[in-house]
Amino acid sequence: MQKRRTTAWVTFLLVALLTLAGCAPSANIGADISVDPNTPLVVDLPAISINISETGVASLGNVPVAQLGSLVGLDLSALSVPQPWVDFLISGNIQHLQITNTADGLYILVNGERIPSIAYDGNSLQATADALSSLGMAVPMLEVMLPMVNKLGLGFVVHFPVTEGVARIPLYVSGDGTAAALAHQAQQQFLAQVGAPPRINLPVFYSPDGSWTVGNLSETEWSALTGLPFYALQMNPVWVNRLAAAGVAEISFNTNTAGISLSINGNTLPTLTWGDGELLHLIHLADQTGLLDMMAPGMNMNEMLAMINQLLPMVTSADFDLTVHMPGPSMARR
Repeated sequence: MQKRRTTAWVTFLLVALLTLAGCAPSANIGADISVDPNTPLVVDLPAISINISETGVASLGNVPVAQLGSLVGLDLSALSVPQPWVDFLISGNIQHLQITNTADGLYILVNGERIPSIAYDGNSLQATADALSSLGMAVPMLEVMLPMVNKLGLGFVVHFPVTEGVARIPLYVSGDGTAAALAHQAQQQFLAQVGAPPRINLPVFYSPDGSWTVGNLSETEWSALTGLPFYALQMNPVWVNRLAAAGVAEISFNTNTAGISLSINGNTLPTLTWGDGELLHLIHLADQTGLLDMMAPGMNMNEMLAMINQLLPMVTSADFDLTVHMPGPSMARR
């Protein structure tokens, strides 16, 4: 028994040393994890650096991940990247992917710049846990862990092979030529032209039978006026009753310069970010890797990108609010 314990500890220490050998500093992309006197729990670690070979083998500290897994009795061979994906990433010059959890969000970076990520604070995390619980979708451990997510500073960086002669991209890119800088400049130019950001406010009132009205006009009247199939937005009465029973009075979907957010009964859930050029960078990556050509075959990509670059400032500046009002519990049961 003593020998087994010694072996287990030696294995654990070996894996820990190899893991630390494969660590890298986290990119400076979010608020630092701070200690709250009321909840002193804090876990803030360097990012784990994983290297993918040209054949798709994942390594940590120059040791294959599958080999590390065998030391602790785990099969980690599934972490290898299929060869076609490796070839796709190399041809598209995707050099690294970084996912980092900070005090204010879970950030995803590709080639040193953010793509749409998730921003949160303690209140939005608690609101998510409460919403899952009220809707009967709660997972016990998830419900406990969610409010503590912003106390965990964890992350990893996955490095992909780079074609010889191609310039290396830093883990964190900043400066005038970044997607964030270009997006901010385009947004300022757009707002200077229009004076104020576009604003759309749509209050939708649902009835117990799942039908709805906007501005005192029914779905049938809206369909007749516009020729659009608005009747497709009718809600199943079962869900109307279920939401009413869960105490859901209103659900709001909002977009603004920060991103896309959802709130339930006035409690805002985590936000999908686009305020720092995340959408623009994602589109550039899609163009760079040929994904845009796959999604829109035959189109002139220069014209398409010009149109997207013109529309993005308007989309990301607009203050759009869609609030769905549910019938009260007594009405929903009728």
